[in-house]
Amino acid sequence: MAKLSGTPVIELPAQKSKNLDTTCYRGSAPLAHLALISQPDIFDQVTNPKGLQRDLSPKHASEAYEYVHRDRNQEYPRAFPEVVLNVRQKGILKEVLEEGASPIIKLQFTVSDMKPGKVYVSRVDGNHRLYYAAGDERRDPLLAEVPFQIHVGLTQEQERSLFVDINSNQKGLSSSHLAVMQNRLTPDEIEIRDHFDRWIASKLTKDPDSPWHGMIHEGGSKKGTRQQGLTRLVNFASIQGGVSKLVSKSQSIHDVGDPHLQYVLIRNYWQAVKTVFSVEWSSPKDYLLLKNIGVWSLSILGATIIDRCLPKSKVHVDDFAYYLKQAQARFDWQKDAIGDRAISGMSGNKAAMIIAAAMAEELTDESGSNLIKETQEKLRAQLPLPQA
Repeated sequence: MAKLSGTPVIELPAQKSKNLDTTCYRGSAPLAHLALISQPDIFDQVTNPKGLQRDLSPKHASEAYEYVHRDRNQEYPRAFPEVVLNVRQKGILKEVLEEGASPIIKLQFTVSDMKPGKVYVSRVDGNHRLYYAAGDERRDPLLAEVPFQIHVGLTQEQERSLFVDINSNQKGLSSSHLAVMQNRLTPDEIEIRDHFDRWIASKLTKDPDSPWHGMIHEGGSKKGTRQQGLTRLVNFASIQGGVSKLVSKSQSIHDVGDPHLQYVLIRNYWQAVKTVFSVEWSSPKDYLLLKNIGVWSLSILGATIIDRCLPKSKVHVDDFAYYLKQAQARFDWQKDAIGDRAISGMSGNKAAMIIAAAMAEELTDESGSNLIKETQEKLRAQLPLPQA
């Protein structure tokens, strides 16, 4: 594996085209060729304050490379948007018109004249797609063709304007919608291996026996939901985030092994939550239980409760409800609640951890002993005495 080299001139067939206020050249070319003729102009407020591009994300660039490099799947074709370039230094470009009536123009780039560290052809849009495309000691060059749009002679301010237009006008997908689309495209065995939290969240959404069935908004339009007179107040991303917290915190759930059995455990836990917190669950507009703060707090608490139950082979809804009832009164989940027990005003991951820890302090086993409080007292006894 090595970077593509030894090509003094790269020729790209193109057609002259209009794009709103600009005249440009359009065509398709191997990614490696587009990478070799162009350079990123990274903005740095100290060393390159007139630069254009955001700082490179090696992870994002690697993912773009792997997207192209992976095996072709006819059922799911791949495609890239246009790579947008601007020729700043016209001396490295020669435009050769094809003989006859052909509209094709050959763009000849003299790569051998390009010196390292200088931007001859700026990457207005597509730097992450091109960064590894020419290959290196770990990667083969990418010879798959993608569309390009090449401008000639735009000023850096005009480049900047296009860059802002391209990036500011892109409305990002909601995290829920993107996660659901990715889940539908991925076989179960790969989801379980690589995105277990997303797989569990999807099953909680689709399973008729799940307490979350019919309650989760998967992104996209809500028109159909409203037409059916339904309300889906919980986003898929919130459930996925909660599952991730539960699974990562629990020490015992991984011992179950079978992911389908792990799903049943998590489903039973949430069924217990719905049972114990029935008022809050049935009135989501009046309580915060089904907001992010509630889902995340109870997910973290769920890891603690599952870890108490599993070693005793207690895996039913009633087993989880036994502990949840002990912590039920620790906080007031009403939206307008005030005082020490109020959840109102709390948000974020840190707050969820604080709430879950406080609820966990209320848990006792069948003998009546509170293991967390007993442990806290043992640790406090080992603290040095305060000096007078």
